[in-house]
Amino acid sequence: MKRLYFSLIAFLFVSLAWAGSRHDAAILVESQRGELFQLAIGGRMINPVAQRRVAVGDLPAGRHLVDVRVLVPGFRPQRIRAEVILRDGYEAVFVLTPVRYGRRLLLQKVEELPLHRPALPAPAPDPATNPDICRYIMNEEDINRTLRFMKEEGFDDRRLEIAKGEIRLAGGILTDDLYLLLKEIRFEDRRIALAKYAYTYVCDQPKFSRVFDAFEFPSSRREMQDFLYSR
Repeated sequence: MKRLYFSLIAFLFVSLAWAGSRHDAAILVESQRGELFQLAIGGRMINPVAQRRVAVGDLPAGRHLVDVRVLVPGFRPQRIRAEVILRDGYEAVFVLTPVRYGRRLLLQKVEELPLHRPALPAPAPDPATNPDICRYIMNEEDINRTLRFMKEEGFDDRRLEIAKGEIRLAGGILTDDLYLLLKEIRFEDRRIALAKYAYTYVCDQPKFSRVFDAFEFPSSRREMQDFLYSR
């Protein structure tokens, strides 16, 4: 009876310790060429609907078994299994990269990003602005990473989606950095779409008109001016 009592106490202690442990690691997986895939971590399916980019947060640091099921039209799904190590306080970024001269893909780790970025000083209260904007912004490392992913894509639609996703994930961007992303897009209509989408995430909105220099045609600049004045 006494042994059972101490066993229950020990079990309760371990359970409470596990429940109170920090889950402060994350993983981001995306396909370089835009293949759709499903991701499972430790046997748990993350996205039953196949996607091109999957981010998972609130994970315990340490070793995890990752399974990727890549859907390739006209071929059998490719399965990739790998053991990854997630560090406390960081997001590990993995890219599905093609093997040279073939359709096979490799799960390749490209970088680690800190989860907790330094917050900007709180701006003066202004009822005309969104108080949630600019709590965090894309730093130089984020911008360079986004530019690299955009350069690796051959189609503007994919470049547009990558830029929008990274801006949304970070929560804020500076005008000069948005200009750099716009210049990586070839067609004007996609540039306009990105500029309009990013406007609510721009931290220095009074300087937003600087991005007009990223457009080649006067008609595009006029459309952006009308958009800006309407806001």
